[in-house]
Amino acid sequence: MLFKNLMGLYLSDGKPVGSNTLSKLPEVALSSATVRNVLADLEKMGFLHSPHTSAGRVPTDKGYRLFVDTLLTYQEPSKVHEQDLRQRLSVDLNQDRLLQEASKLLSGLTGMASLVMLPPKTQEKLQQVDFLMLSARRILVVLVFGDQDVQNRIVELDRDIQSDQLQKLANFLNQQCLGLSLLKAREKLALAVEQNQLQEDFPYSSLLQSTDDLLNQQLNDRKPLVVSGKTNLLDYQEFADSQKLKRIYHAFNQQQGLLELFDKSLQAPGLKVFIGSECGNEVYQGCSLITRPYAVEDEVLGVLGVIGPSRMNYQKVVPQVDLTGKILSSLLKK
Repeated sequence: MLFKNLMGLYLSDGKPVGSNTLSKLPEVALSSATVRNVLADLEKMGFLHSPHTSAGRVPTDKGYRLFVDTLLTYQEPSKVHEQDLRQRLSVDLNQDRLLQEASKLLSGLTGMASLVMLPPKTQEKLQQVDFLMLSARRILVVLVFGDQDVQNRIVELDRDIQSDQLQKLANFLNQQCLGLSLLKAREKLALAVEQNQLQEDFPYSSLLQSTDDLLNQQLNDRKPLVVSGKTNLLDYQEFADSQKLKRIYHAFNQQQGLLELFDKSLQAPGLKVFIGSECGNEVYQGCSLITRPYAVEDEVLGVLGVIGPSRMNYQKVVPQVDLTGKILSSLLKK
């Protein structure tokens, strides 16, 4: 009870908590000397430390871990709140846009920086291939994917092409590749070229190459993490040191250590809390990262979470991360 009261006071105002302050709390009902002895024992066990002589105590990473794992109780968000969040995300967006909106929403709800690990594109489906004739030698190659995303490119041919030839190529590719994952579609396309299934090498080679280039671009042209609300960290005294904040921003941009943690979150179900050194990079010392996988039909696609000071309101933040992940899973489709 004494440790829980100390944590409550420290999380509230961020100042070291002394024995006199704790002894005056009605629920403690102990002398200042007794409290001082208990705090000294907790410090020896590694749960607390004193930043300065006679400055009171603050929790260590081990203390935060004890608090989060054994002393906190979480209140499930109300159905009204859940319905409000669901309505704010239930809009006609493709998968990437939905994930970006979920990240922005979560950063707003928690006042932290929000991160979403995007699902790999390897299993994304090719929905349609089309060729639009801009002129006899200028063709727009259009690829539509299963999450309503579109890639296109203009191809300059060295000879004229007829509209019926374009339609023949489009029909062939849709017949061969429609509904396949991007990796399978590329394999099928390469096989068709190798075996010359079209039985013509003109004027298709440059169009086939552009189709393959767009498939490859869709697979690789992306960062695996989306970060929202970085400026929220300016509101916390823990990041008052501009150099520390710059290092954290740089780490976000380089995604240092974060992907490894998110990979760990992918391996096990449920919500995870990483505290201080558990975040895997010294730049995140004094921070906590809360993550939760999101899935479709029990297939885990990625992870979302928030990062902020270890002195955060876990009772508020943890349920918001959990709820947002739950709603996101229900809105995503294979």
